[in-house]
Amino acid sequence: MDTSETRSSALFSPLPTTSEAFEALSWSEIEPWYHELLNCSLAVDTLDVWMAQWSDLSALLDETMYMRDIACTRDTADETLVQRKQRFLTEIYSPAQELDQQIKERLLASGLEPRGFAIPLRNLRAEASLYRAENLPLINEDKLLNDEYFRIGGEQKVVWEDKEVPLRMLTTVMKDPDRARRERAWRVVAARQLEDQDKLNTLWVKKMQLRQKIAQNAGFDNYRDYRWKQLLRFDYTPDDCKAFHKAFERVLIPAVSQLREKRRRLLGVETLRPWDMSVNLYSHEAPRAIADVAGFLRQFATLFHLIDPQLGQYFNIMLEEGLFDLETRQHKASAGYCMPLEVRHRPFVFGHVRSIANILSPVCHEAGHAFHLFEMAHLPYIHQRKMGALPMEFAEVASTTMELIGSLHLHRAGICSQQEAALLRIDRFEHILLSYLPIIIRADAFQHWVYDNLDLALDPQKCEEQWIALSRRFLPAIDWGGLDREQRNGWQQYLHFYCYPFYMIEYAYATLGAFQIWRNYLNDPQKALQQYRYGLSLGATRTIPELYEAAGAKFAFDDALLEMVQRLVEETIVELEG
Repeated sequence: MDTSETRSSALFSPLPTTSEAFEALSWSEIEPWYHELLNCSLAVDTLDVWMAQWSDLSALLDETMYMRDIACTRDTADETLVQRKQRFLTEIYSPAQELDQQIKERLLASGLEPRGFAIPLRNLRAEASLYRAENLPLINEDKLLNDEYFRIGGEQKVVWEDKEVPLRMLTTVMKDPDRARRERAWRVVAARQLEDQDKLNTLWVKKMQLRQKIAQNAGFDNYRDYRWKQLLRFDYTPDDCKAFHKAFERVLIPAVSQLREKRRRLLGVETLRPWDMSVNLYSHEAPRAIADVAGFLRQFATLFHLIDPQLGQYFNIMLEEGLFDLETRQHKASAGYCMPLEVRHRPFVFGHVRSIANILSPVCHEAGHAFHLFEMAHLPYIHQRKMGALPMEFAEVASTTMELIGSLHLHRAGICSQQEAALLRIDRFEHILLSYLPIIIRADAFQHWVYDNLDLALDPQKCEEQWIALSRRFLPAIDWGGLDREQRNGWQQYLHFYCYPFYMIEYAYATLGAFQIWRNYLNDPQKALQQYRYGLSLGATRTIPELYEAAGAKFAFDDALLEMVQRLVEETIVELEG
């Protein structure tokens, strides 16, 4: 592993080798490293060393920031963690951004191009064009408001069957075959969420006003246009997303309606209620709870070794170094993520494992992200692999593909019985068409409406009305009778709207890419994995279409590809049911 010590030269003072050591420094101790980069001669013969120093310094800054983010989500009740994060944001991160902007501009003005840096240079130009010093405190304020959203969610507890439990604990009850129990749990959750409606409405308005000000400061009339560039979306437009919404309606809504009717018939109910949408139709028992998460993860190490020995080794490293937090407990944020620790060249996975019914997302999905980070580690500069530069449309291919492939090996790895594995896979594939894709499309359509109609979206009641209209459009056939307040409140439960605007459509595009790679895997596992890993290894050095092609897929979201996914899902379900 490269470190700043092994890559240092006479041109620069040595950097700390850990983010912990970096965080302990004051700005007066850190600032000289930025000035060294600004004052150093930048020419062909110094470019590699200059880039290495900038990359290592950026890695220290980013990892320290991510470690603060991780700490705040692991314990939402500890105010000292929020204060520690705020101190770093204000005293170190913000002034560092100002000097980092000057460093970017210096590289861009030099006309020099490091090896493998064409796409990162394109990204740096976009980032440089968005930079405004007056936006730094606003962006930091927005980050701190994210912690408020996580804190509200982390504090949501209810009394369930004589025990006080975090709200997320009841998601497993939504899989229980006992319909009455599901309904009770659903109503308990919805009632608790409604208690925070006013807080989240206030937070929403603050965020909308902040975002509009940030966009206007950067010369944009619409925050979506600013965010599009910030997300480095060069390969598709907002209009492409809206066309995708319509293609989804044409191709998949009829299939979704058929699946919903099948679900209603098999459940033997007159109408489908919200608490009927997650239960496994093929199981008559509540999902098996996971009590020993650590032991469970060791079984997954076996699964990933079965898929590919190198992927298994990556997973073992994470186990050995304690890079998972998947237990559910009080004061833990209701989120799931894989965070890059760039100094260590390691991923950190955070989420909630509660029962056998929800293992694919927090384990296989986040492991896919982790494998991506491992495969990119050979790239010499952080700008070729960092979060934000890496196209999320492809990053989510890495994770979604691993869900599909991992589901094939659950029984062989001893994680569950053959019957459990089959039921899990049927449930997962039906969920993709029945809920997952429609929910993503609805969420993306909602966000486009918000930023097309900001004056209306500043009124939470208008957001509620639009949410209901989009639900009828993309998730028909669910009976919300007598649940008007609960349905109206549904949009508030999407952390993406509050914390990661427009980061959601990537999941839909990535699902289409992942199904193509999974189809390749079914035909030739070795070749498919070789292409998959090669695509991951390219990091942010290629365009989105090029990354998809390298991994054995096509970046598209048209009728033909949607029809292919529909056929593959339906054929797989029929095979598993047989």
